[in-house]
Amino acid sequence: MTAARRARPGGTSSPFLPGEPGSWGPLSDSDDLPALAAAVREAAGMVIRRVRYESGSPLTWSQSALLSELYRRGKATASELADDQGLRVQTVWASLETMEERGLVVRERAADDRRRVRARLTELGHQELVEDRRTRDQWLVTVLAEDFTVEELEILTDALGLLVRLADSSLASRPRPAS
Repeated sequence: MTAARRARPGGTSSPFLPGEPGSWGPLSDSDDLPALAAAVREAAGMVIRRVRYESGSPLTWSQSALLSELYRRGKATASELADDQGLRVQTVWASLETMEERGLVVRERAADDRRRVRARLTELGHQELVEDRRTRDQWLVTVLAEDFTVEELEILTDALGLLVRLADSSLASRPRPAS
């Protein structure tokens, strides 16, 4: 790794270590891209884990993601949800069962094909999703307002488009989990 380094207190620099806060300098060559990729992945994971922790939500990451997907879709099969979320079908079934026991989703057999089971949000599931999002967003709002400068907020705003583009990239196919 060449230029992808973070500044240490006292002005020395060392390679970025995932999990350590720091700032990146300009990239000088493609050898820095694997380190940058690891840092982006690690930073995104840190933000997601911290927001989930601070929310105190009883929902697991996968349950929250599944509720969000059901909100977007209306109804979906476990296979569709697994494919969209990069999860195994068995994991989705287990999460749906837990959420059904809590009254957050219902599973219904399709009238035209009794083998096909679709899940949908209940009113309680919708309320739980809205409250979960509100709590998580409120924590983020508080941190952004108290810990970030106007210039840093502008940088974050500019970076959002790049992060969405990265998430939406169709360049590399991800391996599909075994069903």
